[in-house]
Amino acid sequence: HLDNCSCSESTFLFGYGFALQMKSLRRSFAEQYPVDWARHYGLQTYQRRLWFLLVIGLLHGCLLYFGDVLAAYALCGFILVRHANDRPAALVRSVRRWWTGFALLFVLVMGGIGLAAYKSGRAEDILPVPDAALAQHQVYTAGSYLAQLHIRIPEYVSGLAYGFLLYLPMVSSLFLLGALAARLGWLRYPERHPQVWRMANRVGAVGLVSACIGATLGYITHATAPGQIDFFSVLFTTAGLSTMALYVALIVRYRNTPVVHRAIHWLAPAGRMPLSNYLLQSLLMGALLSGWGLGWGATLGRAQLALLAAAIVLVQIMLSRAWIARFGVGPLETLWRRATYSRP
Repeated sequence: HLDNCSCSESTFLFGYGFALQMKSLRRSFAEQYPVDWARHYGLQTYQRRLWFLLVIGLLHGCLLYFGDVLAAYALCGFILVRHANDRPAALVRSVRRWWTGFALLFVLVMGGIGLAAYKSGRAEDILPVPDAALAQHQVYTAGSYLAQLHIRIPEYVSGLAYGFLLYLPMVSSLFLLGALAARLGWLRYPERHPQVWRMANRVGAVGLVSACIGATLGYITHATAPGQIDFFSVLFTTAGLSTMALYVALIVRYRNTPVVHRAIHWLAPAGRMPLSNYLLQSLLMGALLSGWGLGWGATLGRAQLALLAAAIVLVQIMLSRAWIARFGVGPLETLWRRATYSRP
């Protein structure tokens, strides 16, 4: 659930950052070109940013981690670019359409499959983990790097192709919602939008309840039938993504309190180099857990894996603070800027 919420928050912030970057690009080009040309060059520049992200995402998914999200972000970003010049009213309509499409599609697919499984009695079957999944786990935790590539690349490509159908409307709606928040100043001037934040609290509270229901159903299924997929659990857990609204609302509400202000200041450097930290996590997890590394994935329990993940994040926060203090920008973010702006 926490991973899902962090994903939804980063997606929202991606759209928020897009709106700010487009505004900055238009200003810089407006000093040299007419308004229409400034918009055109701004879009071209941002599209170079997306192409770089797409290439990095595909390499990441094939070479390090099949659960990559960068490629999907980049592909959805090209849809976001089409709304770069929309007025806020048009953005509101687009957000509603994408959210409605995502809700209908996901409820029909996951709810329909779950209901069909329940009626047929398959939902009550006690299924073990499939032998094919156990064989893949053995390769990932004990096999060589080349052996892993043979299963990682097909798994990543198929997941990107089939998952993108459901991922597209969800990411696009969050991208557009973030862009709308930036255009209307929801985060910068929250006192001007009390109704928005009241709604965020309500939606987030409902999402938290849904996430708890989904987590409970998923835990029961994993404990009793680990080879079974509980589609109702997936449905409720996905609806729990809206818990993000509650998290953001609480941060905005208490952002000026000493504790929250210090926490934001402490975490900010890691947030300024997200691409570097994201890829470094995959590299570290591969080196520690995979067969081509230390192979800890075959021996560590769930609690130990959770503590290892927390330790990696804590170390990354400390390293990010030292790096930003020295260089001001992350290493991969530097390459990203050069690819975008074609200059150091």
